[in-house]
Amino acid sequence: MNTALTVPRLRGPGLGWLPAVLRQRATWRTVWRFVWAGPLIGGLPYLWMVVSLPFAYAIGALPAAVAGLLFAAWYHGMPGRVPTWPWRATVGALAGLGGTLGVALGMLWLQPEFEGFFVAVVALHGVPAALVLALLQKPAPRPGKA
Repeated sequence: MNTALTVPRLRGPGLGWLPAVLRQRATWRTVWRFVWAGPLIGGLPYLWMVVSLPFAYAIGALPAAVAGLLFAAWYHGMPGRVPTWPWRATVGALAGLGGTLGVALGMLWLQPEFEGFFVAVVALHGVPAALVLALLQKPAPRPGKA
């Protein structure tokens, strides 16, 4: 008779429930590229004020992550498709707009006295940043080539 105690094992659900594109390492590399470089590119007009760099990350990291996730899901979503630079630029700009839209709406919700033009100017810094990062993304390899 076996009298040893057995310890119950706890197992999490794993990553199998995520879509396949979110389980790829290349997807998360693209997202992190947007998170690290996006606020820097978006904050370039204010680079002369070195004090503004931490604020660029405080305000821009979350929208950059959303934009990076949107772009990476499209870019790495369909294997075998090789997007050209006009497609990368268009989807990058749309992803930047989608990411920064949350900042604009959040600013208007938290401070309704902000002028709409000011909010739009602040939020739209992410669109050219995402466009630049999308164009810097190297084209996906063609299928069949290693």
